[in-house]
Amino acid sequence: MTVSERIWNIWSQQVRSRLGTLVEIGEVRNSPGRMTRFRYLRRFALVIITRGEGHYEDEKGRERSIATGDWILVLPEIGHCYRPLRPGGWDEIYVMFEGSVFDIWRQQRALDPDQPTGRLSEPAAWLEEFRLTVLNEKAGPLARVCAFQKLLAAAVEGANTEMAAAVSGPAWFADACRLLARPGSGAEKAASELGIHYETFRRAFREHAGVPPHKYHRQQLVNVAARMLDSTDMKSAEIARTLGFCDEAYFSRVFKKMTGRSPREYRSRQESR
Repeated sequence: MTVSERIWNIWSQQVRSRLGTLVEIGEVRNSPGRMTRFRYLRRFALVIITRGEGHYEDEKGRERSIATGDWILVLPEIGHCYRPLRPGGWDEIYVMFEGSVFDIWRQQRALDPDQPTGRLSEPAAWLEEFRLTVLNEKAGPLARVCAFQKLLAAAVEGANTEMAAAVSGPAWFADACRLLARPGSGAEKAASELGIHYETFRRAFREHAGVPPHKYHRQQLVNVAARMLDSTDMKSAEIARTLGFCDEAYFSRVFKKMTGRSPREYRSRQESR
């Protein structure tokens, strides 16, 4: 499978104001996903995933599945690692920022180390405002820094909704979907992490998704398996073990039930295209 070449565009640098600085603003297309060890930055960063899906983890033991419309918040001196599921598998825009006003945000836990990822409530509208305000080089530095603060607030406030109130809202559903997409997760574990009673979680998830959470989880594992069959040379037994299936035979049965083909048939068909 051919992997597209990475494209890295830096849109702006050193947008300085008395409140803070937007150190660098840019985009990465076809990210190669080479971050395999924890990285440490000296400044803050906000990353928005505009295409694809992948994984985030940090030195505090937090792990998240990431998809289009999600954001990643990097805090200074906290080791972190994020990458797409396959090389070239996602596009992102990013803002690195620092300064006194953002230090206050952190002191007041508006930038919360316990909430390193989240989902934009309206990604298209957020990105459009970002382009019109933060990237507007005709505006002064202070206006651009303030515009970024507004968008930063829109991102993090959407992630801090209390779960009790979020059961009926899309923020809860997005979090549930991310948890259920993780290998080694499951319906009961996802409900526990969300702080929701299992039966409440099961009924609410089925109402939103149209399928029960255990079936959704299994479908996501099959989707990941299909991508691994497409983009790696891993054998079915390795994929089954990586994704938490009890054995290769059970993995093959589930995969065939979901796709209509066995893993071997699926890979052979993809290679023949």
